[in-house]
Amino acid sequence: MSDVVATPAPGWLRPVAGLGLLWNLYGVYVYLKTVGVVPGADAAMANAMPAWVTGAFAIAVFGGALGALGLVMLKRWSKLLLVVSLLAVLAMDVWTFALRTGGGAMAGAELGITLAVLAVAILLAWLAYSADGKGWLS
Repeated sequence: MSDVVATPAPGWLRPVAGLGLLWNLYGVYVYLKTVGVVPGADAAMANAMPAWVTGAFAIAVFGGALGALGLVMLKRWSKLLLVVSLLAVLAMDVWTFALRTGGGAMAGAELGITLAVLAVAILLAWLAYSADGKGWLS
């Protein structure tokens, strides 16, 4: 039995989690474009990405989308999925910033998106843990 007494979640939690869900669903779309399921991908970008980075990309976006859905539903299991998603984002960033060769310096927009993805992943994982600590998740 848990020592935390269930507390009603504040009205802002579900809309914020919903925005996180939309963000991650867009990430799923970008992933599907990258691997060629949806037409319009930059083949050079997809070919330059090692398989482990493509796998981390899949874990990041699908885990993030399911975790954000769990947060919308106020489920405790969302914490695990959002942390796994954050770890996958960090793995992708290690490749992007330290291991990638031949890509040159990142352009401003690419750097901005990369940092925004990391910030949203951190925010969603923190929000899930904070909400659970306050008794908002079941």
